[in-house]
Amino acid sequence: MLVVVLGILTCLGPMAIDLYLPALPAIAKAMGEPLGRIQLTLSAYTVGFALGQIVFGPLSDRFGRMKVMLPGIIGYVLTNFLASLADTAVELIAIRVLQAFSGAAIMVCIPAMVRDMFPRKECARILSSILLVMTVAPLVAPILGGQILKFFGWPSLFLFLSLLGGLAFILAFTRLRESLPEDNRSPMKPADLGRAYWNIVSHRKAMSYILAHGFFFGGMFAFISGSPFVYIELFGVSADNYGYLFALNVVMLGICNMINLRMMGRFELKSLLLFGCGMACLAGVILLLNAWTGFGGLFGIVVPCMLFMGMIGFTGPNSNALALEYFPKTAGTANAAAGVIRFGIGGITAGLAGMLHDGTAVPMTAIMAGCGVLSLAVLVLMGGLRNDGSEETPDDHEGEHTAEPLKAA
Repeated sequence: MLVVVLGILTCLGPMAIDLYLPALPAIAKAMGEPLGRIQLTLSAYTVGFALGQIVFGPLSDRFGRMKVMLPGIIGYVLTNFLASLADTAVELIAIRVLQAFSGAAIMVCIPAMVRDMFPRKECARILSSILLVMTVAPLVAPILGGQILKFFGWPSLFLFLSLLGGLAFILAFTRLRESLPEDNRSPMKPADLGRAYWNIVSHRKAMSYILAHGFFFGGMFAFISGSPFVYIELFGVSADNYGYLFALNVVMLGICNMINLRMMGRFELKSLLLFGCGMACLAGVILLLNAWTGFGGLFGIVVPCMLFMGMIGFTGPNSNALALEYFPKTAGTANAAAGVIRFGIGGITAGLAGMLHDGTAVPMTAIMAGCGVLSLAVLVLMGGLRNDGSEETPDDHEGEHTAEPLKAA
């Protein structure tokens, strides 16, 4: 039940991004706004989500996870309702920033709650299971959004999200309990907060895991931003069928995630993370070569994209578990820092995909390939694979010990 409830809560973020993607042209037409301005609502959500985690991560370490998560869900419900009433792009952009802040309050608490309750390997297993549950959201969201739009219009998409948030609140309120004990909570002084963030960004091995998944995240956002043009405009796929091609990536993600779950008992988390980064790097290079030469046509793009996106099943849970292990007392702050880095890179790559647009698939695939190479490079070059005795946790200096002794692999 814990996995199911946290998985449903994790779905709220992807649903807010993917559900309304098919409606962007319809919203622009209804508001009389340029499509490019409406597309800024996606960037606004990404930026708001990143900044919100800076605030709510430390708050969850100070006051507890539930006291941050529950108000966040309420904010999610209200902002989606307001979005359904928006008349201009400026109004919708402003509401989407607030919506992203609410989503950040929810999302920053979930890995931290798991870290509170489980040791490292079990933490990775639970996070992987949650990822498996939440893959349903991006799988069905574009398809469901298209059908809701067809029969009820674009405002109904946000009303649907508001209703979904209400159901999530009931589940969270009745099924979850506070995971962070009072004596484990951190003070909220500016100096302590600055020190906590510095401990995170200056920890070489933890940052190798955070950046490895962060660059991968950047490749994913380049795909989200560029794939509608590549599939629909370049290869002539109908808007109705775009959702199904998008769903193939999510199916692949689910398959890889199940493989990752089974492999955790046989291999170290570092090895599984290395495999995910290496395969993403390979897929990105093949993808760029196919786009450059035209080899394979549409499927020369679709298949490597599926492989690249599927590797989230290996990079996401394992990188989170490995990085958060170093910060048992400030897991919320550490998860917030990781989230800011991920979404910051994602916002940059999504913007680059638009700025470098040249009427071909090369810009999107070049960014994905570059992100795959960087993901593997930071993992290797920053010492994420080494067992060199540097497994000390910065939080240990404050008298807190990890839930499981850290040992060399």
